[in-house]
Amino acid sequence: MVIFEPFNNPLEILPLPLKLFAKLGVTQYSVDRVRLLIFNSYLLLTFFIPKFCLGYDTIPQFFRGVAEGMCGVNTCITLFCLSFKMDQMEMLLRDLKLWTDIVSITDEYKQILITLNTGIHKYTKYYFIFTNCILVAMMASSTAGVLYIYTSQTPGQTVSFPLIMEHRLYTLNAHHDLLHWFLYHMLLIPAILIMVIIYTAKAGMFFGSICFCSTLFSILALKIDRLRFLITTEQYTAELKEIIVLHQLAIRCAKLLQKILMDVMLAQFTGCVLIWCFFFYSIMISGITVEGVTVAAILLSFSMETFIFCLLGNELTIKVGLNFNKMMVDCSANSNILLPKQGEQISAAVYATDWYEQPIKIQKLIIPIIQQAQQRIGITAARFYYIDVKRYGKNLKTAYSFYLLLRDIF
Repeated sequence: MVIFEPFNNPLEILPLPLKLFAKLGVTQYSVDRVRLLIFNSYLLLTFFIPKFCLGYDTIPQFFRGVAEGMCGVNTCITLFCLSFKMDQMEMLLRDLKLWTDIVSITDEYKQILITLNTGIHKYTKYYFIFTNCILVAMMASSTAGVLYIYTSQTPGQTVSFPLIMEHRLYTLNAHHDLLHWFLYHMLLIPAILIMVIIYTAKAGMFFGSICFCSTLFSILALKIDRLRFLITTEQYTAELKEIIVLHQLAIRCAKLLQKILMDVMLAQFTGCVLIWCFFFYSIMISGITVEGVTVAAILLSFSMETFIFCLLGNELTIKVGLNFNKMMVDCSANSNILLPKQGEQISAAVYATDWYEQPIKIQKLIIPIIQQAQQRIGITAARFYYIDVKRYGKNLKTAYSFYLLLRDIF
């Protein structure tokens, strides 16, 4: 299976997520889009149309079904958005590869990148195992519930079988007929597996890209810190020129990543309030039952994904603004430069290198870096707001407030 192929090239950029997306048909080649159309059509017929168009029997089923449908939309919208942004994704991968080729000449920086790539590769595999464990737990709890209900029912008794996902599947009466329950799951499990692969590829691609961009600025911090150990003017000038090129390339990578992610993040954080609210209500209604375990498993997976996005987005912003703290403190201790605010700390780091004593040609190259330092770099939701830990807390509080309202109404 592709997920367990050996990691042959330790400097290759995100090989596993790219392979997973290629298997799904998300590439630049139109011939591969046939697979994407087949997968999307199957998901539409077996998951999304039944979820949102065929109705529910009870209010708790409605809240659970809509929340599951919104989770599915949140997962599958990645395919839709990324298929239209493959050109930008290719540019990002090319720039990351160029950055890697430049700095990997030094063994220490090369080892940092190898450790990063190995970690991303392992994380993607473990995340795939984690999501499959959740799926197995959902299937096991649903099957155990059905077996218990079926063996303990009395003749003529009307029973309701628990489903792995809550929605009608056209004419199948899966809640009350055991054969229909079996057919329902045989049709639905392939759709869930497709979404698990999308979910894993999304996490590996986007989490890995954010971590990679953060690491670029960490390496830049090391290179700037070591400028003070250079003795000759020629060495200092050559290293500073390379730092300027790498900084501009890193900023370009971060901005490309921001453009790629903004639509996905808008969908993620617009829907998370309703998803949390509806799932909280479903768990409150279901309690410790088969349905409750299934809903809790989906909620855990979705909440973890959203929190990791916030954590990594927050880290990227901090790395861009805070990765030169040591140089800034040295500069402030030995000159009249005041301690800057967060967005100005890169400028202070550049000042700490005594750039104003360099030739005019070098000074002109550094000016755009100082200007760029005044702008915040991070992951945004369609430019409305930045994704960070504070945003996660705000959305969670809002979801809980809506849940309390729903509990009072219903």
